[in-house]
Formats: sequence, structure tokens, C-alpha cells
Amino acid sequence: MSKKADASKTPKEEPKTLEEMILNFPAGKYSAIPLAALWAKVLRRKEEHRHLTQNEILDLALKDVLGGEITWRDAKKFAAAAPENGEINNGAEKHAG
Repeated sequence: MSKKADASKTPKEEPKTLEEMILNFPAGKYSAIPLAALWAKVLRRKEEHRHLTQNEILDLALKDVLGGEITWRDAKKFAAAAPENGEINNGAEKHAG
């Protein structure tokens, strides 16, 4: 009976750490990091995130990506909507001409 009591005390779903979320990311952990980096660049340009540190923006971006709220399609769409000095495309526009 004590085993049942112990089992009922543990929550069925504990909050996942970022490390667990990365390892369990459906598209693969190696695609999550570049996507989060791109999303962090988009978030950094938003006025409501200007007060956040780089670490806070990266944490927010990781949570958005790993939580399934942002996909590559979304990130690319938002990045293309308001590029900042060619930063999103690694400066490709600066060297194109």
C-alpha cells in the first residue's frame, strides 16, 4: 500500500528542463539550436524585448522553439518581414552588390 501512496504523491507531468526539451525535440536537437538562434534575432528587434538581456532573449527563444510555438517557416517569415542591416542573412545583402 505504501507504493501506491508514494506513486500518488509524484506528479504525473513534471516541468521539463531545457535540456530535456532539446533532447526530445521532434525535429532533432541539431535543428533546434539554429532555429532558436534565428528566433532570438527576431525577438531582439521587437520593442517589447529591448529591456531583456541576451541570455533572457535566448532563453525565451529556446522555450518558444522547443515548446512548438515557432517553426522554421514562422521564424523565416518574421525574419524576412523586418531585416536589420542584413543581420538575419549573415550579411549577404551587404556583399551582394
